[in-house]
Amino acid sequence: MTLRQRGFAAEIVMIGDEAAPPYERPPLSKSYLTGDTPREKLLLQPEERWREQGVEWRGRTRAVAIDRARHQLELQDRDEIGYSTLVLATGSQPNHLLVPGAQLPGVMTLGNLEDADGLLAKLAARPRVVVVGGGFLGCELAAAARELGCEVTILEMGRALLPGLGEEAGSQALRLQQQHGATVRLGTTVTKVVGGPTVGAVELGDGSAIACELVLACIGSRPRVELAAASGLRAGSGIQVDGTCRTSDPAIYAAGDVASFWHPALRRRVRLEHWDNAQRQGAHAAQAILGSQQKYRPTPYFWSEQYDYLIQQVGFARPGQERVLRGIPDSGSFSVLYLQGRRVAACLAVNRYPDLAAARRLIDSNAMVNPEVLRDPEADLRAISMGTVS
Repeated sequence: MTLRQRGFAAEIVMIGDEAAPPYERPPLSKSYLTGDTPREKLLLQPEERWREQGVEWRGRTRAVAIDRARHQLELQDRDEIGYSTLVLATGSQPNHLLVPGAQLPGVMTLGNLEDADGLLAKLAARPRVVVVGGGFLGCELAAAARELGCEVTILEMGRALLPGLGEEAGSQALRLQQQHGATVRLGTTVTKVVGGPTVGAVELGDGSAIACELVLACIGSRPRVELAAASGLRAGSGIQVDGTCRTSDPAIYAAGDVASFWHPALRRRVRLEHWDNAQRQGAHAAQAILGSQQKYRPTPYFWSEQYDYLIQQVGFARPGQERVLRGIPDSGSFSVLYLQGRRVAACLAVNRYPDLAAARRLIDSNAMVNPEVLRDPEADLRAISMGTVS
């Protein structure tokens, strides 16, 4: 879309292994399951609009090999497509449970629209649901299942939900799930899925068992690097790209979940699995194809919708950073600022968007702040971020 908007007139072919043309994925674990977002609203744009823009969409097919010397892409039906520039936006795929019984019907992951449709069909019977993993995806699916009237148990091997976001976020997520009737068990692992011919229960590491008809594995994902690695591109935990999204082959770019890029502020490679990054890095790659030399150094942003709560984070939160709490977590509206010295490095906001917006300005401007002022609950964070209060 960015290429066409910026005047690129040459041929564009999009190849995907799904039947549906490009669509938004975040609603799949939220409003699509509850019926608040209809299928047609998921599409980035109607399918005919791609044709009008001169973009050929080839669905239900897969690229299986790249001949870099000949600039040819081989498809699974043995067809070949020549390219002058190739963009790999292969994304990531969910991890599967690796325990006995995990192959039983009723053990599911969520990674695409087909998965969501299969999950919708299962949830229609209002099964007892066990969610393995208490991160964003697990909590979102638990919320959707509870809103549909299912009995839900969340199993998280760590000591808190939303691991990595701090105790305030974890405690808030726990309260939220329990208030809506979900059972949460922390420090728990699944050792076996039992049943036949479909799921009947999960066995846990402490020897107990939970009866259920549906198991949702929400235990992270891995980048789809196989195509790139097989062609000799630098790839490990992501396809390695430079600041312009170019891979080790100057004719090939990568963007989105699959791309591993150097972040100068962190002085290391990062790979971001969030909608905001996929959108921004895709546009950045398009501009680089058109000649831009600007380096990609985003301020990460992601969000989660659970029941009537909006949980957002901007920036890089890391262990050891000073934390400033604003608001009262029990009230359901608060934020946590993460400080690196006298600068804001990140912000977690629960139903508190103004704080998040102000924190983003402070992060992007690299402004010096007074931690004591930030701790003042009466301090106007927006004014501070606009430079009108010091």
